[in-house]
Amino acid sequence: MKWLVPFTFLMIFEIIGNYLAGLFGSIQNFLLVPLALAIYAIANCFWLIALKNGSGLAKGTVYFGVCVVVATALIGFAFYGEQLSMVKLAGLFVGTISLILMTDGLKAD
Repeated sequence: MKWLVPFTFLMIFEIIGNYLAGLFGSIQNFLLVPLALAIYAIANCFWLIALKNGSGLAKGTVYFGVCVVVATALIGFAFYGEQLSMVKLAGLFVGTISLILMTDGLKAD
């Protein structure tokens, strides 16, 4: 369970990086590029720490993938006016359910 703290920071920095990348796509200010890349680099440092502390590559990657998809979809909807169709909402729901189903594995750690 020691991996949850660095994993949380990984998600925070990944979401910030995704927000900055989306902002660059909207306003095309090239000063955002090095900032976004630096934020992604920090996020990857936390990913390595989470792996070192026992997240496991397979389990950690699934958690990371689903969390990033859900968070990025919500950022796109909230900040960039992207549409969430019924199919996208169903995908977000299934992804969230997959995280809930995988939490049984956390109790065994």
